[in-house]
Amino acid sequence: MIIDEDHTPDPKFAEFEEASLDSTEAAAREAGFSYVRLEGDIGVIGNGAGLVMATLDLVSRAGGKPACFLDIGGGARAERVKAALELALGDQRVRAVFVNVFGGITRCDEVARGLIEGSRGTGVPMVVRLTGTNEEEGRRILAQAGVRPVETMEEGAELVVSLAKEGR
Repeated sequence: MIIDEDHTPDPKFAEFEEASLDSTEAAAREAGFSYVRLEGDIGVIGNGAGLVMATLDLVSRAGGKPACFLDIGGGARAERVKAALELALGDQRVRAVFVNVFGGITRCDEVARGLIEGSRGTGVPMVVRLTGTNEEEGRRILAQAGVRPVETMEEGAELVVSLAKEGR
């Protein structure tokens, strides 16, 4: 996006920016997500651009190729998490998803509920790391649904890469 000297978007370039978005990127923008399509087969979802970028790096270092950068933002409720997961899973290239959440204002139990709702019937493996607010409740919700959360980002990256390779 082109920015004026006063740091506001220049409206005369808005039509060019909109035209460059694919349908998934446009849907993500409409829903208020920060989303970037990448070249790989592992969906990466997190809260906060820095955490998502660090997760992309770990997936790459583990030998995987991220399919997307998807930031759910702070304070995401279950419905928003579900929508984010559905967006990532809408990409037919995605063979596995790594969800990495540090819950401050984002509650881990809400994230878990959204992930369970959004993943029903998809068959796409999901690796989840939850840490922070209501972490134990979030992990309990995931475990009841048959999803075992990982403890560390590194463990999650290794596992998601392994799962994506199995699906090839």
